[in-house]
Amino acid sequence: MKKKLMLVFALVLALSMVFAACGGSGGSGTADAPADAPADTGDAVVEDTGFDGDYYDSGAASGAEVTLTLTQHDPDESLPGKYCYAWAEAVYAQSEGRIYVDVNNGGAIAKPTESLDKVKNGAVDLAWGLQSFYPGQFVLTDTLSIPMVPYTDSVQASQIMESVYEAGLLDGDSGYEGTKVLLIRSGNDAPIITTGKKLETAADLRGMTLRGSAAPIQAFLSEFGATGSGCPINELYQNLQNGQFNGAITDWHGVDSFSLFEVAKYYADEAITYNTYYFLMNEASYNKLSDENKAVIDALSGPGALDIMLSDWEAMESSTKDKIAGDGGEVYTLSAEEHQKLLDAAAKVTDAYLAANSGAPEVYAAIQAGL
Repeated sequence: MKKKLMLVFALVLALSMVFAACGGSGGSGTADAPADAPADTGDAVVEDTGFDGDYYDSGAASGAEVTLTLTQHDPDESLPGKYCYAWAEAVYAQSEGRIYVDVNNGGAIAKPTESLDKVKNGAVDLAWGLQSFYPGQFVLTDTLSIPMVPYTDSVQASQIMESVYEAGLLDGDSGYEGTKVLLIRSGNDAPIITTGKKLETAADLRGMTLRGSAAPIQAFLSEFGATGSGCPINELYQNLQNGQFNGAITDWHGVDSFSLFEVAKYYADEAITYNTYYFLMNEASYNKLSDENKAVIDALSGPGALDIMLSDWEAMESSTKDKIAGDGGEVYTLSAEEHQKLLDAAAKVTDAYLAANSGAPEVYAAIQAGL
């Protein structure tokens, strides 16, 4: 059942109605409308949101001239789920009610491994997901997730990732074809999580099978005699529980959103990688918009999209660690000697990846310049 309207959105809607009654243009945009830039997006930004509802019950859809369907695979209460709602509200407010975004979280209309194809073929208008679910389609983007890149935190990593895209350094990735890229951003750093065995040394990884989706991470694990294997995040809990995986390299958001702290006991807090997210719009869907409505989407793309909930991924890390402790888990770090072994393996993997993939050295150089 759809959730009730948030108070903050009700206020925005009420103000929009007042504006329209006074001769404003809310809800009246057409394909021939002037391409005036929307108002400053600052009022639409939702930082550290506690958002837990949407605006479906407000009648917003019935008054909009454009409805866009958005798919995202994490739960409503996850950070990606909240982000998609917050972005939808920002679009509705900035378009003065002309654009309504129908948010479908939890994989309701597309699994993690389906959202890219659906947004490219027009089955949905918008999709949020992870490039790592699509091997071979995001070779340059995977460079952003090379193991042990010393990003300071998810905020810095997100800013660097978006700047790399804006510089055109990811244009060679086939996964983006047929889409308008709204945002490339980072999640939290990823620890090594294990179920039945605490990693005391890097050598303890030998023989383990861990969830590790991106190609550089799989190569990194192989350096220690472990097997990295892709797995949709919504299947990871069961795979850890039944022993198909001994652990995973996944970020703190994934641990929290899918309650992995219930099945994984040990968390080597070594910041192995930072995952990349995509937020894409079907190119044809974008091209159908009036110039006025395109201007709204443009303003809430790139930096405008990144500003929404920019610091939330970082803020939730400590609460996730509290949940781990509360469930009897342990968060720890390896010794300096063992950490160096991780760095040495990462350097070897990085050199091989850059040598094997044209364009990756330029991406990696841009990362280093932004650190």
